[in-house]
Amino acid sequence: MDERPELEGSPFDPKKYGSTAKRLDEQLIEESQDRWTPLLREILTDPELQVMQKWANSVAVRRMRHNDHGPVHMRIVALNSLRILHRLLDGGVQPSVVVEEAGTVLHAEIALVLAGLLHDVGMGVARQSHEWHSAAMADRFLDRYLPKLFPDDIASQWMVRSLVREAIVGHMGHERIHSVEAGVLLVADGTDMTSGRSRLVGQFHTEPAVGDMHKLSADAIDKVRIERGATKPVLITACMHDYSGIFQVENVLMQKVEASPVKRHLEICVEAPGEPVRYYLK
Repeated sequence: MDERPELEGSPFDPKKYGSTAKRLDEQLIEESQDRWTPLLREILTDPELQVMQKWANSVAVRRMRHNDHGPVHMRIVALNSLRILHRLLDGGVQPSVVVEEAGTVLHAEIALVLAGLLHDVGMGVARQSHEWHSAAMADRFLDRYLPKLFPDDIASQWMVRSLVREAIVGHMGHERIHSVEAGVLLVADGTDMTSGRSRLVGQFHTEPAVGDMHKLSADAIDKVRIERGATKPVLITACMHDYSGIFQVENVLMQKVEASPVKRHLEICVEAPGEPVRYYLK
């Protein structure tokens, strides 16, 4: 079940981490290569990361009436980025750094996790251009962890920093991106559209307002599956109990897919009870 932390009281309460976030931590570790598991655990429990994510969520939900942009959302994006990357690899599609002979799959994996965990921290500043605020605010965090991840390897540190920044600034689809890695994160950001994401905003804003369609449409989506496609490496399926969820697919996910360099490797469809499967991309 998609249960997201409560936001009543101080957003910095250490008890407000949530069972879903902890479960996602374990799934991220399981999906990642063993080589960096100890550092990944350290990153996921980093106090500064927790503060950045919780503050971004408090501002997004309580001040701006937006859906979840906090610890759970950012973990889902990181996890789904890895799932998409690994399905691409299974289908013979390599990360850009591998094709360009500059790095390995591990470099791409680390970049995607870091970008996923940091891509929305700028929501703590403002919605407009928050991707650029996120990129700037991520630098201090990267300064601490890139030397640990790649000791005495300045080339790897710089390459991963660049990938993280490209993925963060490109996750809204406003800036043109070119790498497979950034394209994966862009799509993954659009896959967090289930009912749990909209629940928090309903706790604080109960009166009707412009923009409620984002919350109401997300309420209709039960889960999103990422699997191997029939003809393409990746199949993304939005499973919903009501067709109002199509708004999320058409206005959030598909807009990101259209701007992604990995679009040609994706199948996108919708499943609803008693209805034929609806394909948006195949």
